[in-house]
This record gives sequence, structure tokens and C-alpha cells, in this order.
Amino acid sequence: MRYPIMKISAKAYVYLLASLLIGSFTPALLVLTQGQNMLEIFMLSSLVSIPFGLAIVAKKKKFGAFAGLLKDRKRLFYLAVAAILSYATFGYGIAYAEQFIGASLTTVLFRLNPLLMLVFLPLMLRERLSGRQLAALGLAFVGIIIGVSGGNLFGIGGDGSVLIMIFAVLLALGYALSGIVIKQQMLDNDVYMCGAAFVMAAFYAIFFAGSGAHLALLSATDMGIVVYIALANIFSYGMYTYALKMLKTTVVTNTYMLSPFLTFVWAALFFGNPITIYCIAIAALAGIGMLIQKDDKIGGSHISRSKAPRHAFTIFDVTGAFATGNGAVQGVIDSGGRVFATKVHRSQAQHIASMVEGKRFSHAYTGNEAFISSESGFVKDILGVGSDEAMVIKAGPIAENDIFFDELNSRIASVA
Repeated sequence: MRYPIMKISAKAYVYLLASLLIGSFTPALLVLTQGQNMLEIFMLSSLVSIPFGLAIVAKKKKFGAFAGLLKDRKRLFYLAVAAILSYATFGYGIAYAEQFIGASLTTVLFRLNPLLMLVFLPLMLRERLSGRQLAALGLAFVGIIIGVSGGNLFGIGGDGSVLIMIFAVLLALGYALSGIVIKQQMLDNDVYMCGAAFVMAAFYAIFFAGSGAHLALLSATDMGIVVYIALANIFSYGMYTYALKMLKTTVVTNTYMLSPFLTFVWAALFFGNPITIYCIAIAALAGIGMLIQKDDKIGGSHISRSKAPRHAFTIFDVTGAFATGNGAVQGVIDSGGRVFATKVHRSQAQHIASMVEGKRFSHAYTGNEAFISSESGFVKDILGVGSDEAMVIKAGPIAENDIFFDELNSRIASVA
């Protein structure tokens, strides 16, 4: 029996939740090390990640794409930056800060990263922000403060070192930037995870040698943690980056605000730690945030830099759906281009068809035709295309796309 291929949107949400479950278990496991041999554990886990990454690249026959990335210095640089800012901050950086200012304060400061990411969305990704996004992430952050402080909001700071607190905020900033770089560059997921394994192995090896540390004999528990982190590095973070490229950025970060709550749940299941009502506040407020964003039609839409009159439609960046690693559109993406889409009323489709089909890498899908690929079907879901509507998709350099949609807006206005 052949099973239908999972829709891209459903796959992205499944990957996001799976990544959240796997990743949230790591902090609970690290408690078992009691801060000992932490740098060695992360270095070894990165080394163990390499064969897993190579196995995935081999299985999917992407050695050619991997070799091509190694020759592209610019994209290799971005891969290294994204890998270090994500793995080093979320792994060793948090573990290091917790030794000085405690797990609660470190968690609160690090979870500033979704709010810090909001600063970069309009500047680097040209994504429009909405009041719903700000309210959703703000509520989720308040939930984390309540949860990790146990209700003692004024005592959460303790006697923590100001320098370490600043360091924790910089970790949050780095992690926020890593997500922006990943979404901006649209590197092939499998190639990225494999390359990141090599980058982090080299990073931790240099760090380990520079610190003057010596290899110690790890316990069986520590070795188990090494293997788990190695698998999480490839599979959990790989699923996270897939979801980040496909879904609205703030939806992904809002969902990840559940991570501290799930860590409390893992700790309760495996180590008998109690779950308090304050922990539940994390899940409750993050959940409310996701509901607030559910019907947000403005947040995440593209900000055009053209001087044309206000468009009669909303444009969305749907590049992630087409970053499949092959095809002509992938070539556009690799060269820095993006894929934009919008929807118009079906009655307008016949007036814009000649203009749309005359442009390279553009197409109008009417409400009557079958969608020719899972990618265009995913775009239909994102835009919420109804039975009386059509959608227009355009791939190319950002400036070229902006001009295209200006022309589209003028054509629609002329027949209105």
C-alpha cells in the first residue's frame, strides 16, 4: 500500500513539535553531569555528529551539493556563522552561564531571543511585524518568567554577576541572529546539518585546546549524553531549521517558548522533580500566544521598498517551500533571490495572466486548476486561497520581484 506524501505544511509542524520534544530533553540530561567535563562532552558530541551527517548526505545523494557548498566561500561562511551562533549558544553557552547565575535566570535571559529576533525581521528579512506577534511573544515571555521563577518575580535575579547576565543576553542575541541567517540563506537542510557538524567539531576542538583542558575518562552516563546530543544536533536541529524555513518565523519561536515547560516535564518523568502551577503558566501563556497568531494575516508579510502606491494585496515570502535543493528556482535562491506570492480575486486573473506568464519564473494559479506541485499547494495554504481566488508566484532577485508586484498592482488597479 502506498501512503500519500505528507503536505509540506503538516510536515513542517510535525518536524517543529518533534524538534521541540527532542531538544527540550537535553537540558534535563545535562543536569546529570553536574557541570563536569561540559566542554569535553560538547566537543565529543560534535565529533560523533559527523558520521550521522555524512550518512544522511550519502543516503539522499547530496555529496555533489555538499562539495559545491565547500567551494562557495560566501555560503560556507554563513553556514559557519549560523552553526556557531546556534549550537554554541544553546549548548555550551547556556551550560556555562548556569554555573554562575543559575538555571532560572539563564533561561529567562536566553529566552529573550524571540523578542530580539523581532528587531532583525524587518531589517534583514523584510518581514512586517504586527501587534499580534508582539502580544503573542510578550505573553509567552511573561509565562517563562513566572514559570522559572516559581512566582518569585523579584528574586529571580539573585546575586548573579552582571557580566554573566550580559553574556547570557548576548547568547540570546546570537541565537536570534542564527535563525535570521538560516532563513535568509536557505541552505539545503541536509547539507547544512552535515556542514555544521564539521564546523562545531573544529570550533570545540580549538576551544578545548585553547582552554588548556585535558581529556578525562567519561562515565557511561556522560557517554550516553554525548550520543544523545550528537543525535539531537543532527535530527532535532535539522527539523527545527526545516520548520523555520517553511513557517512564519514568530510562530516557530512562539512554539519554542514551550521548551522550558517541556524540560520541567522531562525532569519530572525521569528524575521525579515536581511540576508546579508556575511551570504550567509557561505552557498556558505560550499557547495563548499561538492562538493570537493563528489568524494574523499581516505579520510576516513582505515589506516592499518600492515607491509605488500601497498594494491592493499582501505579499508573502514563500522561498522555503521551493528551497528543495534542485531545479531552476533553486538556482535563483542560491544566487540570493527569493520567491514571493500573493492572492487576487479570480475575476482579475484573466487581466493579469498575460503579464504574469510573460515574466521569467512567474505563474498565476487560478482557482479552477489543480496545483502542479506540493510546493504550490503549500503556498495556497499559507495564503489561504479561496475558491474564488487565484494566486501569483514570482521568483527572482528581491528588487526585480518588487517591481513585478508593482506592475501587478498597477494592472489590477487599471481594471478595477
